[in-house]
Order: sequence, then structure tokens, then C-alpha cells
Amino acid sequence: MVGIVLLVLAAFLILIAAGVTRLGRSIYRSAKRLALDAAVPRATIANPEGIDRVHARAARAGRRVNAAGRHALLAFGVALMVLPWVGIVALAGLVLSLFDSFSHDSFSKGRVLRVRNRAQLPEVASGRTWHHDAELVFDAPPPAAERAVVGELWLLSARMEHASIAAFSQLSIHLLALGAPARLVAETQRAAMDEVVHARACFSLASALLGEPKTAGPIAALATADAAAGGAPDLVRLALGSLVDGCLAEGLAADVAAAGAAAAADSTLRKTLAMIAKDEARHAELGWSVLAWCIAEGGEPVRARVAERTARLERELTPRLPDLAGTDVAVLRRYGVIDQDALGGLAAARIAATQVRARALLADDVRLAA
Repeated sequence: MVGIVLLVLAAFLILIAAGVTRLGRSIYRSAKRLALDAAVPRATIANPEGIDRVHARAARAGRRVNAAGRHALLAFGVALMVLPWVGIVALAGLVLSLFDSFSHDSFSKGRVLRVRNRAQLPEVASGRTWHHDAELVFDAPPPAAERAVVGELWLLSARMEHASIAAFSQLSIHLLALGAPARLVAETQRAAMDEVVHARACFSLASALLGEPKTAGPIAALATADAAAGGAPDLVRLALGSLVDGCLAEGLAADVAAAGAAAAADSTLRKTLAMIAKDEARHAELGWSVLAWCIAEGGEPVRARVAERTARLERELTPRLPDLAGTDVAVLRRYGVIDQDALGGLAAARIAATQVRARALLADDVRLAA
């Protein structure tokens, strides 16, 4: 439904832009004609009723438009032709950045790696460089019809866990740049190492299910130094990132992993998901600690932005599973993958809980400041 609305809006904006462009082109051409007429020598009116009189009148009108006026009219016409399309491109970038927020396509993400406000994942490669040493054994492998689907979902989860390592590394850099206390930096480094364990476990599971070794390839977007650092740090940006990617997304990741562990029939999957749920819950608490520090350090400017972003959390879209048409949902649940309805319920509950706690944190900060 959201996609249809956006398509209709885009078509409407394009029609408006096309109309404004036509108006700009008309103004531009009129200004060009005035400039040409002004350069024509004054006509000799041999026949006052004929074409020479008309030409002379146009020439005199052209002279009344001074050079500055003609240039301004030309610039106005060009602006009308160009600016609507610049606006559409900018709006498209804004929409993409909004969809790149917490709503990015996933079912259990945790902290998101962002480069220039775009979520990033590693490429998939062949090999065992991100596997556990021990061979995995399932109590009962999924049926052949669902095995590939379950394997691909675990591979997606592995890539997200891998990307979270870089995301926590970016967080460490920002905390150090802003003079954060040692305990926050230490917890962030510990969280990054947790994600290493998660990524290895998930790549091992995915490979066992798919029947071929899958591992993490490069994250090309991190190739430049500024991208690797995650942009220039500031307290507002760090606070908002901690609210959305830490408090909310890590909290939801813990909820999803816990629900998957409760539903999983296989002991290996259940043990892995329980470990992930416990660690992600601790990562969410780290997000709350970083958020509290940012508010205490930044004062009212940070507090105001956090309050505004908290009020808009309910607008976040529920993360979505990939298209699983024709797949038995009951089988997926037995292998740790919850269905879309359950995911939507967990997301709504986590958003509400995050709003309540964030508002309480802001209220406590106000009382302490007073």
C-alpha cells in the first residue's frame, strides 16, 4: 500500500515538474527573443500600416528591456526548467534514506551498518573463513522443500550479524572522538566481539543447511576512510543513532531471537538463538547507556532532538521477511524463523516500550538538570 501511494505521489510530482518546466522554457524563449530584437537596428518605417511598423514596434519594445532585466528573465526561465527536477531527485533521496532507517528489509537485524545513510551488508563468498571449527549436527534437518529457504534466511542473518561488527566499530570511533567514558567504549568493543561469534554461528548454520560453504566477502562501501569512520561524529547524531539502532533495533533483535528460540525444535538452532537473544539484549542496554550519556553531555539541544525522534518512532515500518510464498510457516518456526504477523507484533510492542523508556529517561534528565 505504501508503495502504491509513493508511486502515485511520484507521478503527480513529475506532472507538476513537467508543467513548470514548460513554463520555464516559454519564459526562456521569450527572453531570448527580446534579446535578439534589442540587437536589431531601428527600422525605417516606410509603410506605417505594413510589416515595417510591426517590426519597429518590436524593436522599440526590445530596447526598453535593459540588459540586466533580460539576463534576469533568462536566469528565471532556466531555474524553472531545472529546479523542479532537482527537487524530485532530492525528494527521492529523502524517501530512500527514510526507507533505509529501521524499516530496512530484514527480520532480525540489531545494529545497522550505515555508510552515507545507506544500510550495508557484506558480499557472499564461498569458503569457511567465518565458520565455527566444530561441525554442526541437526536433530532433524528441514524437509528438502524448505531447506534452501531456511538456509537463505540464516545466510541473510549471518550477513547482518557480520555488518554489525563494523557498526559497533564505528560507534567506538564516535565515542572516542567525543570523549566518552571508558566503560562505554569497553562495552562497545565487547559487543563487536559478540557479533563476531554471532556471525560465525550463523554462517556455519546457513552453510550446513544450504549444503555448500558460505562466508562473508568484502563490504565495498567501507573502502574509503571517511565511510569506514561513519561520518563526522556529534552528540545529536550519536544520540539518535543509539535510540533507533541501539535501544529499538537491538531490543527488537533480542525479542525476535528469543521468539525464534522458543519456537525452534532443533537443539542446535535453539541454543544459537538463545545466545544471540541474550547478547542482543545487552547490546540494547548499551544503547540506552550511550543515549543517557549523550543527553547528559549535550543538554537541551540533544534532549529536544531525542524527544522529537521518540515521538516519531511509531512511524517506523515493521521489518519484513523476504518473499516466502508457498513456504510452510510452521516448518520455518521449527527452525527458528518467526512469521510476519509475529514479527509485526514484536515490532509494535518494542516501539511502544522504547518510547515509554525514552520519555522516562528525558523526564529524569530534566529533573536532574533542575
